Amino acid sequence: MSKSQQQALQNSYDSLQKDYRELVSDYESENDTLPANLRSLYTQMQRMHRQMNQSHQQMMTRNMDRPMEGNKMMKQRMHMGMQMQNHMTGEWYNQMISMHRQMAEMHQRLGQQHMAEMNERLADEFQNMRGMVPGLNKPSDVPFNQQGNPDYLNGEQLFTENCSSCHGAEGEGISGTFPPLIDSQWVTGDKSVPIRIMLHGLSGEIKVQGETYQGIMPSFKARLSAAEITAILNYLRKENDDQLPEVTQEEVINIGKKYSQRSRPWTSSELNGQ
Repeated sequence: MSKSQQQALQNSYDSLQKDYRELVSDYESENDTLPANLRSLYTQMQRMHRQMNQSHQQMMTRNMDRPMEGNKMMKQRMHMGMQMQNHMTGEWYNQMISMHRQMAEMHQRLGQQHMAEMNERLADEFQNMRGMVPGLNKPSDVPFNQQGNPDYLNGEQLFTENCSSCHGAEGEGISGTFPPLIDSQWVTGDKSVPIRIMLHGLSGEIKVQGETYQGIMPSFKARLSAAEITAILNYLRKENDDQLPEVTQEEVINIGKKYSQRSRPWTSSELNGQ
């Protein structure tokens, strides 16, 4: 990322932060008038914003670093580190885009036009920032993290840290906004489907329990290892039906390799083989 690109991105981020603080202030003044599920989303949004901010700052720091002149190995390591951090931050941007768009729709249904417009503006700003980060629309040449052992990981805790913000503490979802992960064929069906969704994300229309949802689920390939994805999926599948066959780490790794050149989210029709 060039110095001019970094400066443009930072200027956009500073503007976004201003709008974010205004949104939080408006939310606090309207808190008592909002339904419980929307108040919960605002709590989760603020937690996600802090995590996104940390990733953004790390990305900016990595892109400002310069390798030693003439040191090829150092340059390669720096390049790999920057690529990984860029993709991790891009995943956070996508998650914030999805969160703010869904919150905008909820405010729209409540007739709260100003709050809806604030959330839409933040979603647009995150979208604009994502377009400024080089390489996000291309597959990363950083190897998928194959380290770790899912047997030693707490899938429930990993789910809480990475998925519950949108899908609820028990995977129950929010009607019309974020789909449930319990009694969902997207979790309980062919194992390759939830693996691909976790690796690359999901966009567009999707039906769960007879209800239609529209939105974007971000990918987790840059943020989570194969072992962590395996642990989360096995926790969810066991919560649905403890007789379902477990996902193996090898399956996650192999599917990650098979679709290593994919740089866009899946659609429901693709996952259904249509």
